[in-house]
Amino acid sequence: MVIRFFVCVSLVLCAICCFGQVDVDKMRAEYATAVQNKKLCEANLKLLEGAANSATEKGYLAAYEILWAKHMGNPFTKLGQFKKGKKLLEEMIMKYPDNIDLRFIRWSVQTHAPSFLSYSKDRLRDKEYLVHNLHKLPNPKGREVIYTYLKEANSYLKGDHVFSQAELNELSK
Repeated sequence: MVIRFFVCVSLVLCAICCFGQVDVDKMRAEYATAVQNKKLCEANLKLLEGAANSATEKGYLAAYEILWAKHMGNPFTKLGQFKKGKKLLEEMIMKYPDNIDLRFIRWSVQTHAPSFLSYSKDRLRDKEYLVHNLHKLPNPKGREVIYTYLKEANSYLKGDHVFSQAELNELSK
């Protein structure tokens, strides 16, 4: 009887621990796709709302909050949603300025944010930070996802925002 109790408790604790976790690699990999895929964006947002604990997880929560604004209809609701995600992202960057994922998220949001939102002042600083620090991200799969995103972004960037060949080489380390 006592053994059954401990087995049941162990299974419940295991289920709570395993099913409530965030797969950061998945969030990172699906980030670009979620811009166009409302269901994916909503599913990832809900998961992150319930389980984001680390700085990186909260950064992706902020990113998906911002992306969710794109899928909303009412302009006032969109703006409120965008501001909610932006606020969380900026709070996380203030606490963890050396978090590579946070700087990548802010760079990507500021690169794509409409100019009327006035959210672009950190793009060049974040670009430079990423060029010099992406190689420090301990996750090779994460480095590859971010590098691919940045490299592909070059096709629509202009001026100082374009990654030079030397910068792309530095990013690919």
